[in-house]
Amino acid sequence: MNNKQLFIGLISEGTTDTRFLFSVVERTIEQIVFNFGDATEIYIEELKKDSGKSFVNQIIDANVIYHKENFINILLVHNDADYEDDSRVLQNKYSPLIQSIESNNDVICKEIVPIIPVYMIEAWMLADTDLLLDEISTNKTKAELGINGNPESFTNPKNKIKEALQIINQQKPKKRRKDLQINDLYQIIGQKIEIEKLLELNSFIKFYTQITDSLIKLKFIHK
Repeated sequence: MNNKQLFIGLISEGTTDTRFLFSVVERTIEQIVFNFGDATEIYIEELKKDSGKSFVNQIIDANVIYHKENFINILLVHNDADYEDDSRVLQNKYSPLIQSIESNNDVICKEIVPIIPVYMIEAWMLADTDLLLDEISTNKTKAELGINGNPESFTNPKNKIKEALQIINQQKPKKRRKDLQINDLYQIIGQKIEIEKLLELNSFIKFYTQITDSLIKLKFIHK
């Protein structure tokens, strides 16, 4: 019996977001399919967007252009909430997007799953602060670095990480100093962070639930 094939498209806000999300998305879907589905080959492709266009047109155009030569079952669309919950971005961006997609006959993939971290995607990077401390090789505590607490309560989690790195970099001897930058962390944290740690965050639970619902709808899994 041949394996099923699942094709996932990913559109994120920027390149660093993609570095973090790609492995997270892949491992999340693999876990869900392994737990509730049959043998499935999973392919994930980043779709390019035109940043000069509106959010809705960016997604629709990328969707249509990609489908001229390829196919996807589900399109994942990342946009940070930049707020304490996802209400604003859902109202201002995703609701108009879904309405436009449903009425557009040129759009092949109409199964859209939002990825909306509260405030910023860096909150997800802080879901496992022990992992972060290991990766930046420090004996400083989370409290000393200012990264203790619920990451979804940080209004600027990106700055939290930057400030922690600044503390560490300043303590290095100048002759041995090779300053760590936040851009160095996106991919490695994305590859190593456990899905169970991310599932402690409400915004990730929403993504996990919605991708699960889409996989059920498309009959890739059965719950």
